[in-house]
Amino acid sequence: MIIEDVFKQNLKFISQTKLDTEKTRRQYTKTDTRDFVTIGKVDLPSGRIRIGDPFVYMCEGKLSPELDRTVAPGTYPVEIAVSKTPVAGMRICCARIRFSSNSAASYTLAEPTHETAVSICKDGDMTGFPVDAGMLAFMDTNVLPQYISYFEKCRTDNTEFNIYDDYFAQKFEESYKKMPEYQRAGGDFLEWAIPETNHRAVMLSTGFGDGFYQCYWGLDMNGEICELTVPLIDSDIVDKANKEFLDIWDGPEYCIVTKHIADGGKITYMVHDEPSGRPGDSGWQFFGENENDEYWSNAKNYVLYSVHRLADRYPAIIALLRSPDGTAFFCDKNGNFVPDEG
Repeated sequence: MIIEDVFKQNLKFISQTKLDTEKTRRQYTKTDTRDFVTIGKVDLPSGRIRIGDPFVYMCEGKLSPELDRTVAPGTYPVEIAVSKTPVAGMRICCARIRFSSNSAASYTLAEPTHETAVSICKDGDMTGFPVDAGMLAFMDTNVLPQYISYFEKCRTDNTEFNIYDDYFAQKFEESYKKMPEYQRAGGDFLEWAIPETNHRAVMLSTGFGDGFYQCYWGLDMNGEICELTVPLIDSDIVDKANKEFLDIWDGPEYCIVTKHIADGGKITYMVHDEPSGRPGDSGWQFFGENENDEYWSNAKNYVLYSVHRLADRYPAIIALLRSPDGTAFFCDKNGNFVPDEG
């Protein structure tokens, strides 16, 4: 299974309007592929919560619903669950504001206020929020106007101002340097205080990026709100895909293929040389049909390619990928790969 397949399956997960308590609990466990950490604190002076994409919609004051239930005003920690696998890389799978130390016994869909719902439908207000910059933010309702005002001033001073490139990119990079074990290079999360008020918001990347996400109130055994949770990736799907990924090939990810193959052509010859030592070099090289010495002698006719993507296109090579250095195979007229004894 390659990353596109994982993404397609995950769309069903983020589209659901019911959340499995046990599955969510498992997100926040420490295993070889899972971890969790507190990434900052959010100030909620009014106890009313806004959630949305901070760089496309929140900064414009739109499509960022206020949730219809309130919590006690205060400052609360934000925690993320992280998946770390070769198949999907480092990904934030779930994010939550914790309002108490109690565990969630059940989850209920977090409804928006009628005035701030993303869309009004015949059968009720639409829940959830859109993401178009691959990020979400937790913010107090009374803090949102402060956030908008601050960046309106930035645009007044510079009409070409870009909220991420010109302001937040450096701050996310600094966040990465502080906690590189939980995020990708460039940064995946940030606790940030509005300079003029010092009210803090927390921003983080949304799993596989853009999409439409739901959020849920976590209720403890007494029915009290103990967390606000946003599921982003089903870690069970990723773990299953990761096992399949490693069963196919667990070595360095890249091989060399001719452009004919990269463009969809057939493999006619494959050879496993000793890896060069360059990062990611598997040592595998693949050659296509209707190629000759002149074609092969031109370095421009070769590209780096994912071993797993090639295996997805040509399953017949999977059984041969763990062949030792110095072995080679050619494709016979029946489409079978035969050892090249020469």
